[in-house]
Amino acid sequence: MSESIRFSPSIVAGLEEGRHSDPAVPGLFVSVSRTGRKTWLFRRRVPNVGSTVELKLGAFPSKSIAAARQWAATLNVSIEQGKDPREEARREHGTRMTVGEAHLIYMAAMRRGDRKVLKPRTLSDKKDIYKRDIGPRLGKRILTDLTEEDCWDAVYDKAKDSKVRANKMAGELSCFLRWCSGREGRMDGIGLKAHPAPTLNSNWFATGPKANKRFLSEEEIGWMFQALAPEELVYRRGFILLLLTAARRSELFGASASEIRDGLWTLPAERSKNGLPNYVALGPWGMRLAQTNHKWLFPSPRIDGPQLFGWFKARDRVHARMEEIAGVKVARWHFHDLRRTFRSHSRKLGIDRDIAELMLNHKKKGLDEIYDQNQELELRRAGFAKWEQFLVYLASEAGVPFSQIES
Repeated sequence: MSESIRFSPSIVAGLEEGRHSDPAVPGLFVSVSRTGRKTWLFRRRVPNVGSTVELKLGAFPSKSIAAARQWAATLNVSIEQGKDPREEARREHGTRMTVGEAHLIYMAAMRRGDRKVLKPRTLSDKKDIYKRDIGPRLGKRILTDLTEEDCWDAVYDKAKDSKVRANKMAGELSCFLRWCSGREGRMDGIGLKAHPAPTLNSNWFATGPKANKRFLSEEEIGWMFQALAPEELVYRRGFILLLLTAARRSELFGASASEIRDGLWTLPAERSKNGLPNYVALGPWGMRLAQTNHKWLFPSPRIDGPQLFGWFKARDRVHARMEEIAGVKVARWHFHDLRRTFRSHSRKLGIDRDIAELMLNHKKKGLDEIYDQNQELELRRAGFAKWEQFLVYLASEAGVPFSQIES
């Protein structure tokens, strides 16, 4: 039960368990726990609003009687004007919020997916760009003090190290600030009235050709088969299965053995780049290469998981051997170019364009995405069979026996 006692340091220090009101300031009282801890509290109803404000300042004597009364008097000014001081505090905090504090709220909203559900990879990219590029430069700045010059200076400094990263930084920074200054940001308590740098964009710095058109010719595929022969079995299996399946590197190398049943590799939607499952029919060569007694298709020698490292160094070794075999300079190629290699040769093998796109797990467009839900598994199987037969022929033409590749 609350008691009204004239407060002095000695009286407050000697108070017993319970709540004791301060007669000098409405709403202020001190709460004494069983252990004798004394805490300043405030409780008062806001007229014409109906809400009751309940706040805690801290413990006595670290918070003195004078400090507590000044705190409570400030709250009373708002209450007597019919305002909730908590709302004013939230608005004030919103205008003095740092970029880092606002970004935590932004990422929480992105993970909730209130307006649009983002893929895990997109969320991870946003987090990484902030942690690596935006946060170290702008994280401690007050959000509402941020200017266009501040943003562009940070982006230009990043471009000294990498124009690609600078473009990504500019794009993500603009997306974040647009959210903060929009309706969603305001609903989450961020007091940014306008985007401080609307000219930020992710294509500011020229980073070379936008579209990579590299694919391997028939002759280059033959050189690759020859260059793979000296590699460890895991890399021989990996590179040839990448060719056979036309899959994305991360999707194949991260596969569990359980995803392959009766010659059909079913890529689950949660591991797919575009969030759609994919179905890859393996021919005889592919099924032999996919055989394993492990949990993972490519088990790591160090941890209980897939082997996701070492592939780029293996690619560099294979490329160097291809140049030795060819006796000429061979243009650099990347793992994704092997998908483009399949697509570039598919037409002459008689694989229908739409089926080739399904084999690559590309999303359908327009009305087809809505109405055409047929997965065409038999036509896919026929397409993968033609593609494997073509690669078998190229390996044979290159003089590479299967025993040299598979064992």
